Amino acid sequence: MEYATGAGLNTCKCCLPNTRRDLLKDIQNWISSTEEGAPRVLWLSGTAGKGKSAVAHTIANWYIENGGLGSCFCFDRTRQADRRQDKIFTTIARELADCNPIVRRALAQAVRDHDGLKRTLDITKQWQELIIGPTSIASKAIAAPVLIVIDALDESGEADSREQILRLLAGKLNSSTSQLVELPTNFRILLISCPLEDIHNTLHAAPHVRHVSLDDVSSLSTELDIQLYISHKLEDLRHVLSDVHFKALALKSDGLFEWARLACEYIKGTNKVGVGPVGHYKAMIAGTSEKGTRLLDIMYARILGEIMPEDERREAIPVFCSVMGQILASLEPLPMPALTAMRLHFLEGTCDYEVGRVLGPLGSLLTGTSDSHTPIRPLHASFYDFLTDKSRSHGFFIDASSIHNDLAFASLRVMEGGLRFNICSLESSYLPNSSVPELEKRVKDSISTELSYSCRFWGTHVGSVSFELSLAKEVEAFFDEERLLWWLEALALMKGLGGSVVTLSSVADWFSVRSSSLFFSQ
Repeated sequence: MEYATGAGLNTCKCCLPNTRRDLLKDIQNWISSTEEGAPRVLWLSGTAGKGKSAVAHTIANWYIENGGLGSCFCFDRTRQADRRQDKIFTTIARELADCNPIVRRALAQAVRDHDGLKRTLDITKQWQELIIGPTSIASKAIAAPVLIVIDALDESGEADSREQILRLLAGKLNSSTSQLVELPTNFRILLISCPLEDIHNTLHAAPHVRHVSLDDVSSLSTELDIQLYISHKLEDLRHVLSDVHFKALALKSDGLFEWARLACEYIKGTNKVGVGPVGHYKAMIAGTSEKGTRLLDIMYARILGEIMPEDERREAIPVFCSVMGQILASLEPLPMPALTAMRLHFLEGTCDYEVGRVLGPLGSLLTGTSDSHTPIRPLHASFYDFLTDKSRSHGFFIDASSIHNDLAFASLRVMEGGLRFNICSLESSYLPNSSVPELEKRVKDSISTELSYSCRFWGTHVGSVSFELSLAKEVEAFFDEERLLWWLEALALMKGLGGSVVTLSSVADWFSVRSSSLFFSQ
């Protein structure tokens, strides 16, 4: 069955012990409620930085750790190429089956009778046949609630990409039937998102949906939780900072756990020679009285401003924008060596700077800056939003769309240098891939991360830019040589041959636009 890798529970994201106690208890009581007519869905909303995902992972971990039948599914803005919205219910169904043998047998029967269900992109069919069907059978033997946690629905893409998911959860599939009513009475869905207009409009009036907003939680309660969080993070600095300082920082945070995290990282850092933790603390407390998103924006601008001082910005900003643009425009996060390997083929030529030197100082904002194996991506979605909104980031603005041309050229050139006949050195062409010993290891050893990325996404990058003759020649060279067959072989080895249809269609559309423009210009 289709499965979204890396979309599950991450215990590293759980709340700090003894924080969010009232909210977590309220959600736990809702999950366990036996009250007739208890809402099947609890929608937890809140603005960026409020700590929504921490609540989601804490609840999922608590429930599964205590033997409950549950699943946690997380959307991620940096993984748009995964199209997780198409795999949401197949992934959840597999996780529920892993937890319970009754669900496993019912799911096996469902896909045995209808083999196409394993790969269908029809999420309504996924919902009805893979979730409602098997869980209805299992509910007769399972007294405890079944919990599904869906985190960061607002990061699933544009509004149209989640419309059907929302309609299913709101019971608005058609005018006469509520799909949620078909679920067993012990079914619970915890949905986490920012309060985007399309999500609010679909869910707010649904009778079986309970809405809890983190923006409405007592400011005193949140402030105490953030103070506890800050005191934990700055425990090693108690020789110079005290609870009075921690309380002042918590008050300044305006209920934003993400701001508190960044403030702690800033205070512990050594961004300036001769300025210690107390100096950094004073910088955090002084100045602006801004609230909410604006407070986060000022924090991001401060961190970037100290990494790139005003007198160095003329040279630093283009380099920063180029590297961060590549990170934000890439269709899946790449580790530093792969980013560097791709950049060597950018149109500007070989880089005369090290990517690590650009990303090294950004450790409080990005993952993977000190580890060559961890993909580089923003630690929090609000940093992505800040960089891509010129009205918020100003001089640090990243136009990610402008990088697609470089990524298209780079992908084609990486394949030109990396693809070859029998790339995994298989001993026989008569064996199906499924029978090749240790094929996964062979693929990993023979197909580099940047080559794997290029094979899967070059067509998307080409299709994202305007027609250009020099790029067209690169694409034509790809088809004129044996490279096309080698590409198909590599995709098959990576279990991605199905993506070749989308790639070729995208490239054909790109050329057809050029043909149409030539026709109408004559």
